[in-house]
Amino acid sequence: MRHAQIYLLILALPGIMGCETTPKVDNPVLGPPPPRLESALKQQKLEESAVASRARDRKNLLEGDFAESDNPFETPVITASTTSDEIASSAVAEPVEDLQDSTVVAMVNGMPLFVSDILGVYDFQLRQAEQRMEPDEYQKLRRALVKRDLKGHVERLLLLHEMKTTLKKEQLDMLNQHLETAFEDQRIPELQKQMGVNSPQELEDKLNEQGCSLFFEKEQFMKQQSAIQFMAVRAKAKDSFSREEVLARYRSHIKDYEVPAKVQWQRIRITYSKHGGKDKAIAVLDEVIHKLQSGADFGEIAKQYSDGTRADKNGSWGWTRSGSLAEPEVEEALFSLPIGEVSQVFETDTSFQIVKVNGRKQAGHIPFADVQGKLEQKMISESRMKSTTKLLDELYAKAIIESEYEIEKGQDVNPANGKSAAN
Repeated sequence: MRHAQIYLLILALPGIMGCETTPKVDNPVLGPPPPRLESALKQQKLEESAVASRARDRKNLLEGDFAESDNPFETPVITASTTSDEIASSAVAEPVEDLQDSTVVAMVNGMPLFVSDILGVYDFQLRQAEQRMEPDEYQKLRRALVKRDLKGHVERLLLLHEMKTTLKKEQLDMLNQHLETAFEDQRIPELQKQMGVNSPQELEDKLNEQGCSLFFEKEQFMKQQSAIQFMAVRAKAKDSFSREEVLARYRSHIKDYEVPAKVQWQRIRITYSKHGGKDKAIAVLDEVIHKLQSGADFGEIAKQYSDGTRADKNGSWGWTRSGSLAEPEVEEALFSLPIGEVSQVFETDTSFQIVKVNGRKQAGHIPFADVQGKLEQKMISESRMKSTTKLLDELYAKAIIESEYEIEKGQDVNPANGKSAAN
């Protein structure tokens, strides 16, 4: 627990830092803008970068074709669901030698993946953690983050390699030009609004305070957007389904839309213990029955005599589902008595009970019209996920990957002599 505050700091900061989510932009090269993918790309957040620490490591990549440079997709951030125990335990068995930013942790189709490519998004938080943690603990944290995020970065490099070898140079140039315009017209104003500044220069200053810059914002924006759209086009997922297709899915999963019977009711409950035993409770029950037979209002009687938790609300209960009551005989009465009728007296181990039915809804199904839109979106998401997985599997199958870490991807990546290789 001694470093809990450091871990919590890392949990909280990514969401309030710069380098936030990129907007979707139209794509004149690859076609209309694809729907947002739901997978590892779901949130589509940009990576945060530290200019000083990353510039040397990535100089050669940045000077080449943008498709060969850093990964375009979101690096998984440390979320509130990631605990310090999870991070620490994942590094327990790992060596704690220093991981330099320039260390290559994987080679993907001949493209190097540096420690800085993975940890750059955490640069601001890691600098703070380094000041407060013991060196060994700090290195364990760095290694754990690398190990956790490596798979996603490998997959992004696989996609970048495919994009470079598939698209023609003129297509890449057109896309590059289009995204530059989109960055100026859309992304910069959005960032200025998020950061509460009024000019690009003020934005640059604000980003610099957080270990980021407009240069890397632009770099990540262009790579991320082009790769996301390339993924969507190549994955060939369905982006719409006909009414007949959605209806067929609804009917085949009709049990998912079952609605149980419900009842709205009131109860008068007279407990034995409160009245000094069952015999004395009978006297109170007789008084209640007499008033009800005389035409007294059920709710007023419940308010005056009931020992139930809702006595102050006239003994009223909201819509109650079938199967949710503890006393079977009481529930049977609630779902069989005519609406407005008062039940007989039910004797339980602890009390006498009288109930009244005020309303009832029969069992049925949620109407198709009420779920059609949501169900279609679910089908689209499933189609995207399936297509994305299929494409990545194909890329893994023909990839050459080397890493000291085990990359968990089926049989395509197998550890060998301390390294991982996929052919």
